[in-house]
Amino acid sequence: MTYLSDDLYQSVTHAVPIVCVDVIPVRQNAGQWEIGIITRATGPEAGKAALLGGRVWHNETLDDAIKRHILTDWDITNFSFFAGNDIGRPFHVQQHLHQDSSEAPYSFDPTKHAIALTYLIELQETPKPRNEASDFYWVSQESLPLAGYNQQFTMQAAFEFLTNS
Repeated sequence: MTYLSDDLYQSVTHAVPIVCVDVIPVRQNAGQWEIGIITRATGPEAGKAALLGGRVWHNETLDDAIKRHILTDWDITNFSFFAGNDIGRPFHVQQHLHQDSSEAPYSFDPTKHAIALTYLIELQETPKPRNEASDFYWVSQESLPLAGYNQQFTMQAAFEFLTNS
């Protein structure tokens, strides 16, 4: 993998969008869909609800990026893609603008302009939050929180996808 110095990374993120992956664990609980979200432990949105994910490194496959983020922040190696959603078909694409935008379908990320490919997954292990995740919990559509970076738009899209699948 190629790493950039902090200065060079800042230059790049101010010049071009960054490709990211986000994952949303899904499950049914008493016949109702729930999604798994985290409380961010780092960055300008620390303490807020968020999706797990982050950027794709140079020469890293999307699959490897997803595995890295899940392992790094949840210590999980055993998961599967939700039916009809695989590495070649993210269920949702979210654009995070570098300027403030709180209107769907755009999210706001003060650190970069990013394009996030979002995948639904099913977990076979219990997440052990660490690094960027200080907590993990399940939410229903009715209990959907206001999320950092306006990620509630993507969370809502997950419920719409699950309801229609």
